[in-house]
Amino acid sequence: MDDPKVALSELAHHLYRKGWMEGTGGNLSLRQGNRIYITSSGLHKGRILPEEILEMTPEGTPLSPGQIRPSAETSIHVALYTILPKVGAIIHVHTPEAVIASTFGQSKLNLPPLEVIKGLGHKNPETAPPIPIFENDLSVETIAENIKLRLEKVRSPLPALLIRHHGTTAWGETLDDALRHIELVEFCFRVIAGSSPLSPPAVLLPAPTHTRGSRTH
Repeated sequence: MDDPKVALSELAHHLYRKGWMEGTGGNLSLRQGNRIYITSSGLHKGRILPEEILEMTPEGTPLSPGQIRPSAETSIHVALYTILPKVGAIIHVHTPEAVIASTFGQSKLNLPPLEVIKGLGHKNPETAPPIPIFENDLSVETIAENIKLRLEKVRSPLPALLIRHHGTTAWGETLDDALRHIELVEFCFRVIAGSSPLSPPAVLLPAPTHTRGSRTH
């Protein structure tokens, strides 16, 4: 594989150009052996450099502590790598369609039976499991713990999740797999957000008071 730092910085630029990682939003990571490579916090994803990708232990501890900090959502990446040992890459993006889609269910989102779901690992789109929805929280560790507790009990989840009013996280064995998965679930969200006949009209749920606020990704 190419240098993981180069691969992550190039993908961040690509996702920025798509409008999925505007400003400092979103984060990416790769796992190689006993190392995790992750985008830094607070940096513009359209201009992030390879040297601004941090190398960490499997527990999320930076190997070279300094002024550049790992993504604020590092604990979510660590949780997913812990419960999904075959996963080698994780992508988290922010899109308006994901925000809308996250309001279509209380704890899960049933996707419309689109052909693209086959690319998520399920041959029959009619029987694909739902995408789990997690409540946003200013404590990322709380979100990570909820993800870990819930997904480690699911036998065959789709390789993606939603954080309400926030964004999409998808994963795969390789960076290419994770990119394919995020592209396919975002396609489904665009169908939902476009008031397709396959889905009911969107009704925005109020954000719980504990989710209001912001954090640097």
